[in-house]
Amino acid sequence: MLAIAGLVSASALASAASAAPAAHAGSLGPKVIQTNQAPTGYSVTFRYQAPLDVQAVHIYGDWFYSRPEAVTCQDCGDGRPPAQWQPGDVPATPWRILPLAKGADGIWTITVPLPSGTFRYAFTHDCASPLATGCVLHDDPANPWEVQPQYPGAPGAVRSRVYVPNSKKFPTYDNAYQAPVKAARAGTLESRRYTSPLSTNPAGVHDIVVYLPHGYNPSRATPYPTLYLSHGSGDNSIAWTMQGVAQHILENAIKDRVVQPMVIVSTDFNGLPGGNQGYANELRNNIIPFVEQNYRVSPRAEDRAFGGFSAGGSRAFTILYDNTDLFAYHAAWSWGGPAATPAQIDRMKAVTGGIHIGTGLQDRLGNIAENSQLRVAALRAAGVEVAEYNVNGVHTWDVWRQMLDNYLRNVAFRATTTSLEVDTAPAGQSSNVKVTAIAAVGAVTTGGASPSGRADFYVGDVHLGSAPVRGGVARLHKTVRDGLDGPVVARYRGDKLFNGSQSSPEDAAG
Repeated sequence: MLAIAGLVSASALASAASAAPAAHAGSLGPKVIQTNQAPTGYSVTFRYQAPLDVQAVHIYGDWFYSRPEAVTCQDCGDGRPPAQWQPGDVPATPWRILPLAKGADGIWTITVPLPSGTFRYAFTHDCASPLATGCVLHDDPANPWEVQPQYPGAPGAVRSRVYVPNSKKFPTYDNAYQAPVKAARAGTLESRRYTSPLSTNPAGVHDIVVYLPHGYNPSRATPYPTLYLSHGSGDNSIAWTMQGVAQHILENAIKDRVVQPMVIVSTDFNGLPGGNQGYANELRNNIIPFVEQNYRVSPRAEDRAFGGFSAGGSRAFTILYDNTDLFAYHAAWSWGGPAATPAQIDRMKAVTGGIHIGTGLQDRLGNIAENSQLRVAALRAAGVEVAEYNVNGVHTWDVWRQMLDNYLRNVAFRATTTSLEVDTAPAGQSSNVKVTAIAAVGAVTTGGASPSGRADFYVGDVHLGSAPVRGGVARLHKTVRDGLDGPVVARYRGDKLFNGSQSSPEDAAG
């Protein structure tokens, strides 16, 4: 087992070694500055040391903006730099380069005003393309990703990232859910390699990144639930933790006490034959067995969730439609999805956890925004329950981080079931009856916590009363005038960790 928090890539070390003269390490890298000035209230100063023979250095970052209505096609929009950010903007593509200035000390510097959020960036040397087309991207040696690509030729350029808070004076986006938590609350990341007879690159083995929550206990009595994530085209297994900051999103939800601790597995679909179904086979035959053999996670499908975006969203639909049994919770983001067959509809109706589908509303790549909404409408019309979550945005990580946060806080591992028993007895010599209604409320996922809160009891639209849920049971004792005139239904309200549920109507016995 290799814990890799804090590793520096060989390429980063080589880049630092070739730069001269050496600068003090503390003077390099990004510095987040609270300016309390328009337009965003914050800026970031980047200080970078390039090799002596470099004549020009630019920074390449995902911080260009557009009004949503201006995004009429893929890569269309205003394309304004961060200094021109406006309220209501969405992060848009394509990225462009911004020039750094070389100081008397030989250090290249730029200060960029930025709204709140997580930003990726890299440096170019003597790049003439405004979009950095054909230029080599260099990560920041003073601020490298904690996990580097795990095999030679892994897709995705090496970059660095920085988080910017939201300004109270000049509020931009509520992205606090992406902020790194204090070390005392942080979990760990592990780079793992497992045997994969299906893999062609690397041959015979494949890679995942595993996140273990703070306080992970390999001997815990209750096994942890597991969230499996897929990247999109052009990325690999490090994407969800390095670019998507899935670990920070989860840790903030845990801090807010709306999510239970879980293990996250970030997968890699590159080098696996068979397309979407080949990836599903890899999950079933290799990834899930490896994780369940090496970590204290549950082997139950009810305790597993999946999510993927873009090309990973395409795989998510294949898993949802044709490999439904692998997971109780499914999420497909930024992908329209094919039409479902009657057999696929029946499988989705039987999902015990939940289904989450969403997109950026300005995602014009292959008309994803429209197709995703049409797919949800079709599934609902067929009787499939879907939690839909759409936001302003294009085909970018800004959207996918929001998707994951909403999935964790509203769907994944939150499902409950409610069953009901009802008894009646005469109340003296009158026509009134004593009603005893006992609702059993249980979690679909066995993550360690139990549902709490209250359950309400109804006859039709008439509210009989409510009772607290204690030890998974809510008991209502009530005398009803002239008796019950229909079946009773129990409705669990839900709490911070669990969603509500409703029992089937039950006629009274007795």
